[in-house]
Amino acid sequence: MAWIRDKLTGTHLDAARKLVASKSGDGTIFADDKTDGLVLRVRKTAATFSLKYAGKTRALGTLSANAKGKINPGEIQTIQAARDLAEQVRALLKDGVDPTPFLSGKAAGKSDESAKEAAERQVLIEAGQWTWETLVHEYADVYLSQPRLVKKRWRTPSLRSAETARKSLTIAEADGLKGRLISELALGDLEEVRDACARAGRKTASRAFVANAKAALSFARKTHARKSGLEGVAKWWLELATLHATQVAPRIRRPKIEDLARTLYAVEKHRVIEGRKIERATSEITICAVWWLAIVAQRSEAALSLETTHIMPWPADQGPANGWKVVLWLEEVMKSRRFHSLPIPPRVALLLERAKLVGRKGSKYAFPATALRKGVEDAHLDKNTFKNLMERLRGKRKNPKGGNASKETGVDLLAGIEHFSPHDIRRLFGTTCSDLKVRGDAISAVLDHAGVDDEIGQKVIRSAEITRLAYDHSQRLPLKRDAMEAWTNKLFEECDKVWRQSHPHFAAPGEFTMKKLDRDKIDFTKLDQGVPFSPAAPWYEIMEEAAERKRPVRPDGPLRLIAPQNRDEAEEVEGY
Repeated sequence: MAWIRDKLTGTHLDAARKLVASKSGDGTIFADDKTDGLVLRVRKTAATFSLKYAGKTRALGTLSANAKGKINPGEIQTIQAARDLAEQVRALLKDGVDPTPFLSGKAAGKSDESAKEAAERQVLIEAGQWTWETLVHEYADVYLSQPRLVKKRWRTPSLRSAETARKSLTIAEADGLKGRLISELALGDLEEVRDACARAGRKTASRAFVANAKAALSFARKTHARKSGLEGVAKWWLELATLHATQVAPRIRRPKIEDLARTLYAVEKHRVIEGRKIERATSEITICAVWWLAIVAQRSEAALSLETTHIMPWPADQGPANGWKVVLWLEEVMKSRRFHSLPIPPRVALLLERAKLVGRKGSKYAFPATALRKGVEDAHLDKNTFKNLMERLRGKRKNPKGGNASKETGVDLLAGIEHFSPHDIRRLFGTTCSDLKVRGDAISAVLDHAGVDDEIGQKVIRSAEITRLAYDHSQRLPLKRDAMEAWTNKLFEECDKVWRQSHPHFAAPGEFTMKKLDRDKIDFTKLDQGVPFSPAAPWYEIMEEAAERKRPVRPDGPLRLIAPQNRDEAEEVEGY
């Protein structure tokens, strides 16, 4: 190994290249007398420039193999280039700046200015100033995911809002923001992300990015101005506008209750949809979920997240006759962020029993998902359950796992029924109850509109308090009962009409008999496998008959238990 100290020239570099080319480099070191600390070390496969400063050695880059011509990023071709780079690194070290990002930038082919900016950015990052990734974490994973005080009341976190914000700020189009300090961003940086989404036809993603980027940056400046690097910075991000081409015109659909009844009939009847590539029947739990969404008029995510432990009887001394239930939702699943309970009529309670018979065992949800993703132990049906089933009924997707959902591919089994969503059912609930002269505050109470008083909205719900809170006077259960009873009576009345119109032998209201059910040979011992479709009677008539068969009766004398298969043969049971 040799040590050569001299004012290095191209000749020295050529000598180093020859040693590398012949693979005879043995650690020879060329030290430059002109630039203090600059050395060129030659090894068998490469020669590397380094700078020794303050007792440490920093690698600057490799010597290019060619003395002339094109060089690769990170390679140094001339001794002057090595000296310039050494002085730049020395200046950074003198200022206490780690030169690693600068050198990485140079190795990637960046200009001196860009590489220096990268080094300075790293210093700020190490000092705790926020990058785009930090902003996303602090806004979505911390701020939105924890209880916060809003207008003097604690608001429980919305995990779905946090997830939505996180996804919208980390879309592929926003990859260019990664590693950037939010203090160095400009309006154009955000507009590029917005426009890229629009060009890709992702209108919702474009709108969501605009909304969440503005909200996140405003949160950072308001609550962490210095740490985020936005202290004293004008709120330029508020100028970020949603593109007109991505805006969605408000749609006010007003479905009719008879159309809702016809839809429910089709859901029950067409369980296997002809023409589909996969001839799997609609699951019983999905059918139950569609009925549930139609009946309770709650938002899909909340309605389908109902837990079985949150279904309770309405105490006889506090409410109406036996058979009514009370269901409740905690604040975290409600859009209003308020605790919400709802009285459930006896016939609707049978729907929950129907779902319980066919639901996945061990799930805590009343409407459990039929399939679980890898790593997920329990989940409820997805909020898009209703939409996906409607698309299949309308013949828009032969294969439920793929295909163009907007292209007609089959028979429309809902022909003549205008498209509507679960949110439109909420509007239908309101107008129908209003037509039935139900009080407006009762309608709002069921829909959990923001104007409803809530004396317990800011309390933290603990398991031991759930039962008490479900029946709390502030939930105004008797008031909600008026609306629920009027709505469900009207909906079932319309369903009865659809079944009568579809089956000539369907009994008139109040004239339901087992003879008509026997005609369809319904096996009441197998309802745990699902309530079969009957053109003679809707599911609730079947469930009510099943419940009646199991109920003890006292016609004359002792109570009798009705045998499951024969209404005429009764077994005497003493002691009742």
